[in-house]
Amino acid sequence: MAPLVLAAGLGSAALVAGCNGPSVEAQPRAPVVVEAAPMEGPTDAGVGAVTDAYDGFTPPPVLACPDGALDPLFAALDRAERGDPAGRAGIVVFGDSHTAGDHLTGKLRRDLGGRFGDAGRGFVLAGRPPIRHYYQRDVLYGSDGKWAAELGGKRDAVPPFGMAGVRAHAVKKDATAWVESCEQCGSDRVARFDVFYLRRKDSGAMAYRLDDGPWQKLATKLDASAIEERTPAVLSVPATGARHKLSVRPAGGGAIDLFGIALERDTPGVIIDGLGVVGRRLGHLRSWDWDVIGPQLAARAPALVVLQYGTNEADDPTLDLAALSRYHDEVIALIRQWTPGSAILVLGPPDMAEREAGKACDKMPPPPPVDEYGDGGVPMECQWHTPGLLTAVVEVQREAARRNGVAFFDSLAAMGGPEEMDVFFHMDPPLAYSDHVHFTAPGYELWGQRLLDALLTEYAAYKTRTTPAASGRLP
Repeated sequence: MAPLVLAAGLGSAALVAGCNGPSVEAQPRAPVVVEAAPMEGPTDAGVGAVTDAYDGFTPPPVLACPDGALDPLFAALDRAERGDPAGRAGIVVFGDSHTAGDHLTGKLRRDLGGRFGDAGRGFVLAGRPPIRHYYQRDVLYGSDGKWAAELGGKRDAVPPFGMAGVRAHAVKKDATAWVESCEQCGSDRVARFDVFYLRRKDSGAMAYRLDDGPWQKLATKLDASAIEERTPAVLSVPATGARHKLSVRPAGGGAIDLFGIALERDTPGVIIDGLGVVGRRLGHLRSWDWDVIGPQLAARAPALVVLQYGTNEADDPTLDLAALSRYHDEVIALIRQWTPGSAILVLGPPDMAEREAGKACDKMPPPPPVDEYGDGGVPMECQWHTPGLLTAVVEVQREAARRNGVAFFDSLAAMGGPEEMDVFFHMDPPLAYSDHVHFTAPGYELWGQRLLDALLTEYAAYKTRTTPAASGRLP
């Protein structure tokens, strides 16, 4: 089947707060071209008011949500639940290693898809680019031949990096990247592949094929007279039936640059793009090229954009909290510029732990057992404790969300508060790994469940207040 080129260029155990407010319609699916506008300068507002949320008698809510802040998501979920053809509830999750492993996002994908319907697997990198720690669930993928990858935040990496922080590129015709839906995957069907790529004045042609069909060729080179030097673009390849595989490779004339491929179903339901990059911070996302990220985000038309950061920030003793606060203002403004119909959720970091003596503790002999007088046991400098900076990061995020009128989920509080990571590690089965930073699969399942519980509680409240009976309207 002939492809549809959508655009040659996309464009240059705690309290739960209510999310009351008027219903807001989610942005439609079609890619949108947005004229970039200058942002107002960020401020340091709120940084001086940072307080420790865990010293007071009344804990702040796990889900703090200004009036109507999540209504675009809830309206999309409601349409999907009713089987409305326009009921596509897209969720884009920017984040760090907690998202990169796709355990947390996979939990959300499975559970929300099971209730509201499966709208597709979502955005993944093209094939398997040569970067470390990339793993996605519910999809098959791979590559052959010589591919190179530019990873945002890595020294000497050449931008642009795109929405998922990676740009893969190849020149030789034997370099093939592919993605495939599969029978054993949670999202096993696909009706359309959206290929996100870059057009330059020196780009080569791109070849693609569906399953074992014939290769088709697409020119990706910008005209020499074009004002811009580069522009992001998307190619939509329809697929009929159930499970399919899309392969992409260079076709001569120069290199091709790929950002990723989205698997869509064109049916009501939830679709989640997990865009985590190991070791990254919100400041990385802020500094990347939004002339590429913005149009790509607009093309994904999310009902909700999630910012899942904070763990790597809390591991930096030189962290500038005022700058972190400004980064939230700037990134939220960029998201609103490119997807004005989307809800935004700041997803705070869970607990983590460190030891005063660090890795030197690993070389010490096993500690003696604690005797009847309390002597023995692990030395104080080798006991695991939550870094004090973590709660400060959480409070900066909470205040930034409040200041910008977006939702905030306190993962630290939802998972039991500080000083829990070592407890998680010693559970049977363990909920955390020995690094005391990352969860095991059951740990991410628990985190995802706590988030789902809070969101679905608010969704139920939204449904109650927007029914004809609740608003005084006749059915």
